[in-house]
Amino acid sequence: IIGSGAREHTFAWKIHNSTHDVNIFMTNPNAGCLEIVTPLFIDTSNFENFRILEIGPRDGEDSQRLASLNPKDFFIIDLPNRTKNNLDWIKNLNITPDYLEGNLMYFSDEDLSKIGKFDLIWFTGVLYHNPEQLRFIKKLYNLLNDKGYLVLESSTVRSFSLRNKNVVQIHYPNTFRDTDTITHLPSKKAIKSWLRMSGFFQIIDSKCFNFENYNIKNTRYACIAIKTKDSKPKKYYSKVVNNSNYEIGDSN
Repeated sequence: IIGSGAREHTFAWKIHNSTHDVNIFMTNPNAGCLEIVTPLFIDTSNFENFRILEIGPRDGEDSQRLASLNPKDFFIIDLPNRTKNNLDWIKNLNITPDYLEGNLMYFSDEDLSKIGKFDLIWFTGVLYHNPEQLRFIKKLYNLLNDKGYLVLESSTVRSFSLRNKNVVQIHYPNTFRDTDTITHLPSKKAIKSWLRMSGFFQIIDSKCFNFENYNIKNTRYACIAIKTKDSKPKKYYSKVVNNSNYEIGDSN
């Protein structure tokens, strides 16, 4: 819930009273709501100064919501096969985003330096389509400003016996549901481990599927990860190499 007025607090209490099996995130709540919400202390009046990046926008519904925040800059990145469809709905947004065609994992250092860093990265339904998931998350961490937010959502392992373990299920050579992109399905714990290894220490789990689509709550994971000024990516060989600079996920 974005907002801290009487209407937003009424919404929070109505949601809470309708079902207790849901996490409610609210920006800048007052004391009357702290017992039922997870507070996100964001200067919502400052979205016009935000730089937002959305990766893999799908149908454009989230893009419309992000554009309505009137950010300073709004970038969208998607694969070449999605360009024609995306351009059809992009023209209806209230602002014109910078649209980049390609795969972020294959952007050069020069390409990344040109787009700069962001205050919010919207990354939903994309992670599990890439086998290099730790590197992907670390790349997003590097693209965030301090106090930046990563909104992440992903499909997770289907095997009931693996759901509560810290594992990645490999679907190869027979890919998951015969797709050409899904070879690695992580568990929820694996995704959180990668976030922490990349430098995110403040991770807020979302139970959005409990409220929106209860049937998939066990096979999807969503969270908000915050890059703070104290965030520090983990490093390889830190126990045996003095001042190791081998940050996890940054290898070429």
